[in-house]
Amino acid sequence: MRSPRGGDLLEHPLKADLLAPQQRLETVGADAELHGQSLFSLGNGGATLRRSAGLSGTLASENILHNLIDFATPPSVHAVKNEKNLRRTSSNPCHPGGPTMTILAADVVIVGSGPTGSTYARIIRRDWPEARILMVEAGPKATPEIGRHLDNLPDAARTEAQLLAQGPKRGESYAPITRDEWEARKAGKHDASLLRRPGLFFANTDTPDERAFAGFAAASVGGMGVQWTSGCPHPSKSERVPFIDAAEMEAALQLADALLGANKHPFPGCKGSEEMRRRLGEVFNPGRPKDRKVQPMPLAYTVTEEGVITHGTDHILGEMVTEPEEMFRILPETACRRVLHENGVATGVELVSMANGESWKVEAGTVVVAADSLHGPQLLYGSGIRPEALGRGINDHYLINRFFITDIEGPLTSMSWIPRVDTEDFPFSVTIHGNDPAKFPFPEEIEGTLVGMGLFVAADPRPENRIVFDEDNLDWKGLPSFSIHAPVNEVDQERIEMGKAMAEKIATTLGTLLDGFATVRIPTGNSLHYQGTMRMGESDDGTSVCDRYSRVWGFENLYVAGNGIIPTVTATNPTPFIVALASMGAQKIAETRRAVAKADA
Repeated sequence: MRSPRGGDLLEHPLKADLLAPQQRLETVGADAELHGQSLFSLGNGGATLRRSAGLSGTLASENILHNLIDFATPPSVHAVKNEKNLRRTSSNPCHPGGPTMTILAADVVIVGSGPTGSTYARIIRRDWPEARILMVEAGPKATPEIGRHLDNLPDAARTEAQLLAQGPKRGESYAPITRDEWEARKAGKHDASLLRRPGLFFANTDTPDERAFAGFAAASVGGMGVQWTSGCPHPSKSERVPFIDAAEMEAALQLADALLGANKHPFPGCKGSEEMRRRLGEVFNPGRPKDRKVQPMPLAYTVTEEGVITHGTDHILGEMVTEPEEMFRILPETACRRVLHENGVATGVELVSMANGESWKVEAGTVVVAADSLHGPQLLYGSGIRPEALGRGINDHYLINRFFITDIEGPLTSMSWIPRVDTEDFPFSVTIHGNDPAKFPFPEEIEGTLVGMGLFVAADPRPENRIVFDEDNLDWKGLPSFSIHAPVNEVDQERIEMGKAMAEKIATTLGTLLDGFATVRIPTGNSLHYQGTMRMGESDDGTSVCDRYSRVWGFENLYVAGNGIIPTVTATNPTPFIVALASMGAQKIAETRRAVAKADA
C-alpha cells in the first residue's frame, strides 16, 4: 500500500499557518539557480524550486512483550562511489537512475535522516526556499520509497528491510526466542531475546545481559521514523521545557502533529474501546485537566477502506523527496566522521562512504546533528566537541508490561491512553490495546478477550549516569565506541514497583490478570526513548549541551536534535516533543540563512 505524501495534508486545519512562509515564493530565480549549481555540481543545469505542500510523519506499532517492532523493505540499496579530490559522485537515492553529482558544499548539512532530521529539512525548506540541503545517513535506503514506513510493506519485504537496518549486524538474522526465554518472561524473569530485536543493533559495547542498558539503534534512510510505534501523545506541563514560553511550545507541538500526521482518534466508533475508556475514566479522570483525561492514543495513521497506512518520514518530508537533487539530497551509506569547526563555527563535515571507505569533506553553512541520542553525542565527542554535560544524564523510560483478560466485548481496535499527570502518584504514561494470542511465540490456552498494557515509568536523569567513550576502540563507522553506565537506583526502583502495582490496578479495573503471566519489567533501553545525553539548558553553565533552540553552546551554527536534548523527567512517548523542538531550531536556521556562497565544481 502506497504511503500518502505530504500533499494529502492540504485539508489539515493548520495548513494556512504551516505553509504561509513558502507561499511567498513559488520559484527560485536565476541567482538562486546559479547558487545551486555552485553548491551541487550537476550536469543538467539550474533548478526550479517546487513549492512544498502539506506536512506529515511516521511511527508504527510495536508490542515489546512479543519481541516485536516490525520493519521491512526490499534491498534497493544505491551503492555510492567517490572520486578523488574530495569529490562525491553517486546515483541520487531520491531519483534512482538520475544524473550523477559532485557534492562539495551545502547551505545546511543534516546528519541523520530520522524524524528530527527530516523535520529540520522540511521546516528549513518552508521558511528558506533557496536553501541547498544535504542529508547523510550511515545506513542504506531500505524501502522502495524514501522514508516509507516498514509496516506498510508485505511481510517478506519487511523482513528484508529489517536486515538492512541493522548497522554492523546488517544481513544477520538473530536467533528467535526460545521456549525457555518465553517461560522466563512469563515468570517475570530476564528474557534474553529482548536484547535481539530484528531491525535494530546493540550499539554499545556492554555485554548484552540483564544488567545492561540496551542501547538499540537502527541505520537506514528514515532511521527510527520508518520503524516507530506511531504514538503521538503530547507531554504534560512538567515534562515540557520550563524555560520555553508555553505558547511557543504549544504552537510547536501543533506543528509537530501536522508534520507527523497525528490522528487523534483513528478508530472512532470502536464500542469496546469506548467502554474500556469509560471504565478507566471513572477511576482516573477525577481531578485531571481536560487534556490529561483517559482518551484514545493519537496515532500517526491514515485509515482507509483497505486498511491502515502508518506514516513514515516520507510524510514529514512531503514533496521534498521529489525535489531537484541540487536542492535536496539524501546520501545513504554515508557516515559522518567529524564535524569540522574553528573558533565556534562549524565549517563543514568529513564524510566516509560505507561502501568503499573513501572519505571527503563538505563545506556547510550550518550543521545539524540528528543522529539519535547515542550517536549524536558520539559524533560530537569524536569531533573534539566535548562539553561537560555531553553524554551525561542518560535515562530511558522503564517499561512495565501486563496481560489481562476483560469481559468487554471486542474488537478493541482503538488504543487507549492514560496520560501522565504532574503528581507524585502517577509518574506514568499507559497504553492499553487488544491483543491476539495467536501472535504469542508459543501457543497458549487463553479464554476471553486478551488485552495488553504498556506502562512507561519516568526515570530521573542523573549526571553520574552517562555514556563512556573509548577513543582507542572504534565502531563500525570509525568513531569512538562507547559503553553506557546507568544502573537503576533506589528511587527508580521504588517507581518501578509502584508502576507494577499500578499496572495490576488498571488490569483489575478492566478484568482479571492473565494466569501464568507475571507483571514484567522489560530490560532497560527497550522503550527506545533514551534521553538527556545532549540536554537543553537555559544558560551555558556546564550542565547542558545546547540552548532552547538546540544550538550547541559556544557555536554559531551547530545544532543537535533528538530525544537526547530533552532535559526534563518524562514518561510520555517523546516523538511529538522532539519534532516540535526540532521545528523551533529549524526556524532559527532559516532566519539566519547562512548560505555557502561558492564551491568549485
